[in-house]
Amino acid sequence: MNARPGFGAGVRSLFRGFASLWGRPALWPYALVPTLLLLCLNGVFVISALRWLKPQLREWLPSTPTWYGEFGASLLVWIGTLLVAFAGVLVSLVLAPPLSAPALERLVAEEEAELGVPARVPLGFLTEVWCGFRALAAGLLISMPIIAALFLIEFWFPPAAVVTVPLKFLTGALIVALGLFDYPLTLRGVTVRDRLGFLRSHAGALVGFGIAFTILFWLPCCGVILLPVGVTAGTRLLYEILEASPKSLPGLPRPARRAGG
Repeated sequence: MNARPGFGAGVRSLFRGFASLWGRPALWPYALVPTLLLLCLNGVFVISALRWLKPQLREWLPSTPTWYGEFGASLLVWIGTLLVAFAGVLVSLVLAPPLSAPALERLVAEEEAELGVPARVPLGFLTEVWCGFRALAAGLLISMPIIAALFLIEFWFPPAAVVTVPLKFLTGALIVALGLFDYPLTLRGVTVRDRLGFLRSHAGALVGFGIAFTILFWLPCCGVILLPVGVTAGTRLLYEILEASPKSLPGLPRPARRAGG
């Protein structure tokens, strides 16, 4: 039996995810799907704001005979248009990952095949998209109450920031790890309760994994662009853990080839 993966294995999985995708050009089109979806959604929201919302806002504002009145009205129109366009960009960042679920599912399947994991029954396009939304919702439902409580503690007692700021970062790292692991686990039918138990049992590896990707995800748009790397790395780390832990998630198959190599 292999040694149980710990914090270091979680951090190293980031580089293994990059290496796995880089070494298989046939998977690059699937890896590009989240980025392309993000660009398309951004384009739809921004163009819609400029082409339809901007003229509508100008019609809603009354005309004024003075130049400074017209300048003020134009300024308000541009501010409103840019705010809506920016909100559209934020919505795009939220929607792109779950809508990319079928492509990410293909990356999971290819990584499992590379490790010699028995193939699972295909779920269908809509079910895969729904799995993507479930992965997003699970992370938000778990993390938002915790982060909100930490913010309130910090607001009412600022010196507590020494403790709450690291705890917020650690919570974010665990949620990133759980969200990336959700793809292979949800596709295999693992329940939320079992996923949380898995998180507790292998916290060291998942914290290392989550911290490595959380640092990168802080960069603008990297949370979407690097999502395929995260899913690939998460799949490989999952089976590395299962390979070394026969009692963890016993209903899941084990890899035929060494996952930690």
